Amino acid sequence: MVDMQKRREVFSLDQWYGQATGIYPETVGLNDLGNPVRNSVANGGGIILPGVKQDGTPNDLRASMDTYLNALGYARNPNAAHVYDAGFIKLREVSLGYTLPQEWFGGDRGVIEGLTLTAIGRNLWIIDKDVPYADPKQG
Repeated sequence: MVDMQKRREVFSLDQWYGQATGIYPETVGLNDLGNPVRNSVANGGGIILPGVKQDGTPNDLRASMDTYLNALGYARNPNAAHVYDAGFIKLREVSLGYTLPQEWFGGDRGVIEGLTLTAIGRNLWIIDKDVPYADPKQG
């Protein structure tokens, strides 16, 4: 069985906390200067966020990533940054069964008339989704 959901949005609390506390890969690594993003801005760290300054020129100011109040987290990033398309395609259930031949149980005179072995798997695979690191149904 395959399940699908379209045209919904979800606020990801996982992303809201995760970006602020630095547990996701986006909060580590090197910036455009080749320095760790978690270094203080004074020491060449931080990131340049997309956007423009008040005068309309492209943003070239670095945002701090050295504390839990970093540029990607809830303290400085608008809640809208953590809203995602909640659509998904999931493999919800697979059932495989095999009926053993009646001859294995003594033919027509056997005590067991038949035996079927079945394996069932549920919630096996999220085939497609937009919410990073989480199940869209869980937020």
